[in-house]
Amino acid sequence: MEYTVVTAKDLKSLIDNINDLLNQGWETEGGVTVSPDGTYCQAMLLWDEDGDEFETGEEI
Repeated sequence: MEYTVVTAKDLKSLIDNINDLLNQGWETEGGVTVSPDGTYCQAMLLWDEDGDEFETGEEI
């Protein structure tokens, strides 16, 4: 499994970035949050084909 956090200063950019990752096989984890400085954040996960964790050093 790989983990990342997508961030953006505006909601449209966040949605565009999330949709790009969704099209690459990533999944959202939890809901969107907004940091104190107004940055939108969304956690994302990518699983390998079997739903297992990726091996160390494996290319995505």
